[in-house]
Amino acid sequence: MTRTRALLALGVALAALLARGPLHVLTYGQPVSNDDAIPLLMARHVVRGELATILWNQPYNGALDAYLLAPGLLVAPAHGVFRAYEALCAVLLIVVVGRLAWRAEGERAGWAAAGLAAIGTPYLALMAATGPTPNFLVPLLTAVPLLVAWRGTTSVGAALGAGLVSGLAVWDSALALPALVGIGIGLAAAGERPAPRAAVAYGAGFALGASPLAIAAAIGASASSPVTAMRPRWLWLDGLTDLARAAAGLFGVQAPLVVDGPQRAALPWGLGILLAVALVASVAVGAWRRRAWPLVAWGAALLAVFAASRRTGADEIRYLYGLALPVLALAGAGLARLSARSRAAAGALGLAIVAPWLVGHQLVRAAWRDPGHADRVWEVPRLDPVLDTLRRANVASAYASLQFAGRLALESEERVLVSQAWNERIPGDPLRFRDEVDLDPQAAWVLSSRLSRGMPRAGGFRELARGLGGAWKEDAPADFVVFRRFVPPFDESRPVPPEAFGVTTLAGAALPRAVRDRDPGTVWSSSAGITRGSGLEVRLRAPRRLSALALTVDLGETPLGAAWVCEADGVVVASGPSRHTLQWVNGAPRAGRQALLTVPLGDRPASSVRLIFQAAGPVLHVGEVFLYGPDEPERPRAGEPAAARALEAARGGDWAAAGAAYTEAVRLEPERASLHACLLRARWRTMGRRVLDVESLGDGGPALVAPR
Repeated sequence: MTRTRALLALGVALAALLARGPLHVLTYGQPVSNDDAIPLLMARHVVRGELATILWNQPYNGALDAYLLAPGLLVAPAHGVFRAYEALCAVLLIVVVGRLAWRAEGERAGWAAAGLAAIGTPYLALMAATGPTPNFLVPLLTAVPLLVAWRGTTSVGAALGAGLVSGLAVWDSALALPALVGIGIGLAAAGERPAPRAAVAYGAGFALGASPLAIAAAIGASASSPVTAMRPRWLWLDGLTDLARAAAGLFGVQAPLVVDGPQRAALPWGLGILLAVALVASVAVGAWRRRAWPLVAWGAALLAVFAASRRTGADEIRYLYGLALPVLALAGAGLARLSARSRAAAGALGLAIVAPWLVGHQLVRAAWRDPGHADRVWEVPRLDPVLDTLRRANVASAYASLQFAGRLALESEERVLVSQAWNERIPGDPLRFRDEVDLDPQAAWVLSSRLSRGMPRAGGFRELARGLGGAWKEDAPADFVVFRRFVPPFDESRPVPPEAFGVTTLAGAALPRAVRDRDPGTVWSSSAGITRGSGLEVRLRAPRRLSALALTVDLGETPLGAAWVCEADGVVVASGPSRHTLQWVNGAPRAGRQALLTVPLGDRPASSVRLIFQAAGPVLHVGEVFLYGPDEPERPRAGEPAAARALEAARGGDWAAAGAAYTEAVRLEPERASLHACLLRARWRTMGRRVLDVESLGDGGPALVAPR
């Protein structure tokens, strides 16, 4: 490197440090967001030997970031590794933008573009300081094949490597595909024609890089998503207006205060207009040469897909983030071309771009100096008070909402396993830790008083739980409530003896002894699907006070979504399902698909109980029917030690051992419905994936977990 180049590189580095450094200082100590916590949790499991092709809880993004983060966790804490990863990607963006412009227009263009990228728009700085993966990684990967193609003669090895990187980019995010297509179209329009051997090598590399997508599809880990859905024709105009607002935020005409949200600071209108005119002018000059057409086509493809996609919105700028690379490279090329005629004109145009950005940086920094900004606007509150409460209460499992479930698991280093009670973002798609939390009889609910993405807030859950009956303890750390030490409105240690009752269908057909033999392997199935008015009747030999009816049901063809009422001696005493199919299972309120259908009966005397379905449903499969009553003699909890061993094995991933321990627990305490449900869950999980794309039982989808 010559002395001049060294000085230019130092100038670029100083520009980045002065423009962006203060925001990194302000945000470094902030906790990572939940979107960041998930790949970090995945990276922890990669280190332990558990692999993944798809991002947890989100079946349309790849897991590449987790593998890139994993080595860092061997030498540093997760928070520091992630902040370093963000900063490294920010530095690489500057380098890549400079190289793109250099290849398009020459060395002077490269340094101009690198300088623009070093200062960057306020949004680029915000993404580098607080943004989620893979938004800041994929644009870097998609630039690689263009840089390789621009080298002139492309060797087979270089083409193979470019294809591999392209495939990895597409695996990590579908957003890479339109960028790569645009680059390919631009190269063809510019007259670039790869040699046949290089084209074959690129295709082979691409297939290898994208192969995790094929694996995910083959094993059922991936799913369709709104990310790949297109807007209908009547929303095309909305797409254009959303694109305009998103572009204004991306390129600094407005200063977004969070990576993904409507909060923005406004530049003085004159400064915003000056920036827009200067940036458009420099890009237009840079795009004039045919050599730059790949950059133009790259940007055009991203613009078109953003406007057409059903997933994108005016304030979801992260989906447009990749546009910054071709635009900054073209702007640098334009400034270089202008400087060949008039350095003063190029300098004035560059200043008209950079000065508004610097004002925007100051506006963003001013917002992040507010200690409450991360909590109030970014919706990433500190969880230390919650973690301290969970530690003091010896809570090992919890349900929590999307904004902080992954964070609680990460920040506790998985001493507390945390799951959404159901997948709030994509109902029906399995969650990683839901099985483990469902199996813990001491699981807590951790809910915010303000934040939610579908699960109830603290006040809403309190009202739902009151409707279920029972009792619990509440702690209130900061703006959160920890609901724990649940006590159901029935006691499973007080079962009605199975010989004291019989079970028939509502049509009068007697059910076999199998539903009362306490053998988990025997199941009764109805001859047809559930219909309105069908159901079961439990008849007692003599009237008793009853506190609950419980049925073990199939985990696949679940009846839990079908509406029902329950009558005791002809009087309706309960109805369901409740919101989100919330019911008492295994000692706590749990939502969605479960192996039990429980009906609290309120300690009322009855000689018969009728469960009457009010809507159609699947074939009814019943393993066991249980009744509990407050006056029944209390039986010892003989199965608890085995159940505790089973839970420990499940948390360690040894589901065969968990199933064996639950089998022992059921043998020792056969009248406890929750142990039967845990055994069914463990057996289901034993048949699932153990190493690759490990997932829990799906929540049942909108039919079970949507609000009613």
